[in-house]
Amino acid sequence: MIRAGLALLLLAAPVAAERAPGGLDGREVTFGALLYEETEEAPLFLGARHAAKVGPGIEYGLGPEGAQNGWDIIPAVVDISDARVVITYPDMPRASFPDIEFNGYVLDFLTDCVLFRGASVDTAVTTEPLSDADVFVKGARLYIDVGGYHYGAGTTYAVDLDVMDCPIG
Repeated sequence: MIRAGLALLLLAAPVAAERAPGGLDGREVTFGALLYEETEEAPLFLGARHAAKVGPGIEYGLGPEGAQNGWDIIPAVVDISDARVVITYPDMPRASFPDIEFNGYVLDFLTDCVLFRGASVDTAVTTEPLSDADVFVKGARLYIDVGGYHYGAGTTYAVDLDVMDCPIG
């Protein structure tokens, strides 16, 4: 009887791994850069969408993609965990992102349900004065606006996410 119960639990484990209740682990995500002055529908720069599955390790190593309207990608490393996004920059000179309406990153989680309750900056880890007003969510999409802030060696942006229970899709 005990062996049958153990076998049933072991068989149930892979099914549970298909869902990410309250977390991002195992979810498909795309990540890219976006720059616009007036509206998202008329971008000055729309970066390539880079797909990954959230799990251990770094999801993205962004590099230049080719200029659009005189703009290109600043190299960055993006690590997404169960409820956090951390962006760092390789060993490069310190400089500032141009400050316009939106200059930053967009993460799209490929799901049909509303995924986030909200997002907030982890000020203990973030090395710039990024505020909660600079991060916002729309459905299953996270926006991180770094316009006017610095990048370069030693710069870190950490955003904590309040993730809802939602089937992986």
